Parts: sequence; structure tokens; C-alpha cells
Amino acid sequence: MRLLDAQVCDGELLLVLHGDRAEMFTARAMLADILGTRVHLVTAGMLRRIRGGQRNVGESTLDFLARIALVEAVAGSLSADELVIVRHPDVLSGSPVFRGTRVPPGPVFATLADRLAGEIVCLGYPQLSPDEIKMALQQACRLLERDAPLMSRS
Repeated sequence: MRLLDAQVCDGELLLVLHGDRAEMFTARAMLADILGTRVHLVTAGMLRRIRGGQRNVGESTLDFLARIALVEAVAGSLSADELVIVRHPDVLSGSPVFRGTRVPPGPVFATLADRLAGEIVCLGYPQLSPDEIKMALQQACRLLERDAPLMSRS
């Protein structure tokens, strides 16, 4: 496993690692315990966008990361092989969560839909209504939750 890049964002550590998934998650957990702070695994593309991005007023680090991840996915920068929503037997009883966290995707998608649906319409999709965008995000979230793979305990 190799550390490719790192950055602190509001006291939370963002890491770009390359290697075995189990080793990366173990390293993330160990660093979080040692540092006493949240540690997030992100892609190199996400970290570039984070450095160049602007956080919205009152936006939590996790909301900011979720927004950047959506931008990366829409821009095609995330590989289909990079799991974002997963299940772990020991995390929230195996419910779907964002990789490396205990955060379920439902509330994050709902927040994004509420905050951004109107903005998406204004920015280039006037043929869509905010309600259609909200419903599409809800459906996408349900599909991601349904298809979230169960990760091994190792």
C-alpha cells in the first residue's frame, strides 16, 4: 500500500491511498484511532476538486465530500470499480454506508436533492423540474443501497 496524497479539511484527514482495499480500510481505521479524528479515503481526482472547490456555507466535511464525489461520478472521473456505497457486517448492522464511514447514503442524497435540485434546473436543465431531480436522486440512492456489496471483515 502507498500513500499518494493527503490533506486536512476542517480537522478531518483526507487520504489518497493505492493498494489492497482491506489494507487501506485498516490503515484508515488505525489513523483515525491514533489521531482521534475522522479519516476519509478519497480518489486523486476528488482531492484535486477539493483543493480547487469551494465549500458552501455551513456545509459539513462529509456533505462536501459527497458533493465532490457526485461531481466526479458525473464527470466520469470515478471508475465503476471504485466502490462508494458499501456494506460491512460490523457497521450499522450491515446497512449501506459511504465507504470508510458510518454515514448512510439516504440522508446525504436527501440533503443534496433539497439543496441542489433548483440549482441544477437553473444551471442547464430547464426541461426538468426540481421534483423530477429529487425523485431521480432518491431512486439512484435506493439502487446504490440495494446493490451495495458486502465487504469482508478483514
